[in-house]
Amino acid sequence: MRYVDIGEAKPGMCLAYDLYDSMGRTMVGRGCELTEAYIGKLSEYGFSGVYIDDELSKDIYIEDAISEKLRTEGIKCIEHCDIDQCAGIAAKIIEELLQKEQVSLDMMDLRSYDDYTYAHSVNVAVLCCVIGMGMQMSERDLNYLVMSALLHDLGKLSIPKEILNKPGRLTPEEYQIMKTHSTLSYQLLSDRWDISAHVKQTVLLHHENYDGSGYPQGLVGGEQSLFVRILHVADVYDALTSKRPYKKPYSPYEAVEYLMGACGIMFDKSIVETFLEYVPLFPKGTKVNLSDGRTALIFENSGAHNLRPILVLEDGKKLDLMDNSNLNITILPPDELEVISPEQAEPGRAKMLGEMKRQRIMVVDDMKTNLEAMRGILENTYALTLCKSGKQALTYLQKNEWPDLIIMDIDMPQMTGIEATMQVNELTNGTVPVLFVSAVCDAQTVKTCRELNAAGYIVRPYKSIYIKAEVERILNGWR
Repeated sequence: MRYVDIGEAKPGMCLAYDLYDSMGRTMVGRGCELTEAYIGKLSEYGFSGVYIDDELSKDIYIEDAISEKLRTEGIKCIEHCDIDQCAGIAAKIIEELLQKEQVSLDMMDLRSYDDYTYAHSVNVAVLCCVIGMGMQMSERDLNYLVMSALLHDLGKLSIPKEILNKPGRLTPEEYQIMKTHSTLSYQLLSDRWDISAHVKQTVLLHHENYDGSGYPQGLVGGEQSLFVRILHVADVYDALTSKRPYKKPYSPYEAVEYLMGACGIMFDKSIVETFLEYVPLFPKGTKVNLSDGRTALIFENSGAHNLRPILVLEDGKKLDLMDNSNLNITILPPDELEVISPEQAEPGRAKMLGEMKRQRIMVVDDMKTNLEAMRGILENTYALTLCKSGKQALTYLQKNEWPDLIIMDIDMPQMTGIEATMQVNELTNGTVPVLFVSAVCDAQTVKTCRELNAAGYIVRPYKSIYIKAEVERILNGWR
């Protein structure tokens, strides 16, 4: 069989592989002859291409890494956030891959998914398992790794759809919201006693970079577990090679170039090197253009032939690029995949990743534990200034640029939060909103806060979600 771009598909071609919709239902069966109507519908549904059988490709055999039934089961359990079922799916993925004599990653995922997140998680689980097997992991550790991959993006289900499915590049503000998905994923698992701490930690940290520039904790390579470093490589690879509304897919060759170029910065070099032993730079059955003007199909790409494959020419003859007589022949980028370099594909990425100006919050509280609690809740999103008294806060305001919000403890000695706020309002002409925090909620105190035109009032003990919600409300719509 061989891969044909949907734009080059012609009536009469015989399908070599069943085509499925996003729910795993068969749309067109193997052995069916394509018609103009079929081709039009497949293009309309977003299929990038099809696999066909013909005389030229009769000796090329391509197998999916895992069965279609298992892939569909995995997609459905992630879509329904069925954490218990994901454990069973992880075990099945490991079982299927361990039973194979040679794992093939040649089969392209042709379907256009209604929601990329579900399919991506299954793809990443397969890639992680392959890397883990290559690194001789035990079956128990493989289970931790694959389970982490299936669950790593569950937090994206809580991200607003207009951000998650935005057809264009995210703004810096939207990107900050998107970055919370790893923490949200962790929170969904944090209370589950039956899920290993290895899995929870890996889910939380899967966007940490090897040089410490990642998030949410900025850990350097040696501080990250092996599970985290493997998942990061698999996650980025599948994202690069997937078609998204805002970018074209990279070819496997371009994606591998990206991984290798980022070794020591984003990725652990040893993991990328292991991954390269299993990732085909040129998948079987794909058409390539040669430097001598001829075209050919990829016939064999394993081992040493990954970089210099065995080809099938248009006349049916084999051409081994490893032979000394063929060393002057090179493979050109395949036109039909519309591959472009990472730099060309995402010119807006640098702008999105650029350091946006963070809103500034001053927290005033005489208790160190309360200040540290606020730091833990807010510092990943906002620029914080911590003051131990109202007097210290006023001194800061007189000498520095005013913050966007002040969170003021009412119950402080010497100068109460009410007294401090009266002076703050006089200094700033009431232009800086104040969110009061107190252990009491008596009518007189609340009345006084209202008279000071307080932006909000929170009573201890509180949950972090209340603080975050109030802060966001005030910063986005005060007055």
